[in-house]
Amino acid sequence: MKRKRNNGTGNLRVYAAAGIFALALFMPVLLCGCKDTSDEDALLLSFDEETHVQMSCTEKEETMQDVGQSEETEQVYVYVCGAVNCPGVYQAQAGVRLFELIEMAGGFMPEADRSHLNLARTVADGEQIVVLTREEIAQGMTAVSENSAARTGADNGLVNINTASVSELTGVSGIGESRAQAIIDYREKNGAFKSVEEIKKVDGIKDGLFAKIKDYITV
Repeated sequence: MKRKRNNGTGNLRVYAAAGIFALALFMPVLLCGCKDTSDEDALLLSFDEETHVQMSCTEKEETMQDVGQSEETEQVYVYVCGAVNCPGVYQAQAGVRLFELIEMAGGFMPEADRSHLNLARTVADGEQIVVLTREEIAQGMTAVSENSAARTGADNGLVNINTASVSELTGVSGIGESRAQAIIDYREKNGAFKSVEEIKKVDGIKDGLFAKIKDYITV
């Protein structure tokens, strides 16, 4: 009986030692398996959010590009000539300003007279922009004035308010540069004048001035 009790105690010690050994062997595995993964989760979340933002920006950019490509932009063709460095026919978007076309044509030549041009105005399709020199402006104003003084009432001696340039319009007594430009702006906005009386709709031209210029203009 004493021997059996000793054997039982010995077996218990062996089992206990084996259990401790097994626990020591698997403890690192248990610890690794139960470690805190909050840092990894945060890193993955951060990566996912960044990826989502990048994809959203890319999709937005692609959408904007698609919209821009799908919209057809109206084009105009304008002939720029005279005292510019690169005269020629230029293609531009509708609503282009005169100063932009001058830049496309290489800019003004040194002898160009800019005072007869409204550089801020929009240019229509099919227009011809003639940039005159200072000498041409002086000669043109003199020629128009001489023609005005020598008029006999024939149509070929009158200034056509539908086609005249600023320099030609200023050759009519009573029309300065600002009024001449106002006449051009009006016809570009509203179309050709249908009668000489319509010029009274232009800012700055009232009945008194019209009475002075009506015999020197035509449509």
